[in-house]
Amino acid sequence: MWVCGSYALECTTPLIMGVVNLHPASFVKADYRISVEASVSHALKMVEEGAAILDLGAEPTHPSSLDKTISAEEELARLLPVLRQLIPRISVPISVDTSNAEVMRVVVEEGASIINDTRALNEANALKEVAATKAGLCLMYRGGGNIQRATQYLKDRANECIRAGIAQERIVLDPGIGNGYFGKSTSENLAFLNQLSVLCAEDYPILVGVSRKTFIGDILGIPPEERLAGSLAAIIVAYQQGARVLRVHDVTPTVHALKIIQAIGTA
Repeated sequence: MWVCGSYALECTTPLIMGVVNLHPASFVKADYRISVEASVSHALKMVEEGAAILDLGAEPTHPSSLDKTISAEEELARLLPVLRQLIPRISVPISVDTSNAEVMRVVVEEGASIINDTRALNEANALKEVAATKAGLCLMYRGGGNIQRATQYLKDRANECIRAGIAQERIVLDPGIGNGYFGKSTSENLAFLNQLSVLCAEDYPILVGVSRKTFIGDILGIPPEERLAGSLAAIIVAYQQGARVLRVHDVTPTVHALKIIQAIGTA
């Protein structure tokens, strides 16, 4: 069970987290960024298609953004108009993908239920801000090496969160699949996915985001817009290894693929 504010999400079956990236430089082209209304409509459609969580992000984490940051004011200017329209209209939790403590405080006050932090609450005051809320939390490992190193790092960060007052049932872990900003080579991403069961053996639900990422493009030689089939293959592997929260751009195809995998598994 993943406790996220007033939500308790059952993690024995896959939870689809739909990506709503509000940063204009996201590596995936999306027409919905043309306006707040279009972004809200896109998010509502994801819920209709079966997303159990929406993940709003306005912080750059695309492959070329390793050393780039934006101000809390700029981030909130992109997030809040969409968040405020979605909160009264949906019955699924909203996650906000941010590493900024001020943004964390504001979005939870506005109704977000999850903080998804690619920097694992290492930025100034981030741990303090999340500990003062009841929000769910996703801790990500950024870096290369191997799944054992990632597992130890994430366990250490989770323990620090628990010592700060964040209940264990509020925490999920993310190995940080991805190139560039996420710190892994294509071969390391493949090895992480192949050995993901090591991390999944820990006492936390595991979140994985592989949708349309660079390692898929490296293997297939195609741009992000053409990576759906490769994404589904990687998502299925992650699910079979034990990941239960799956962050995706394409909700309906992912729901269909996982239903078939589950049906085969119970035949």
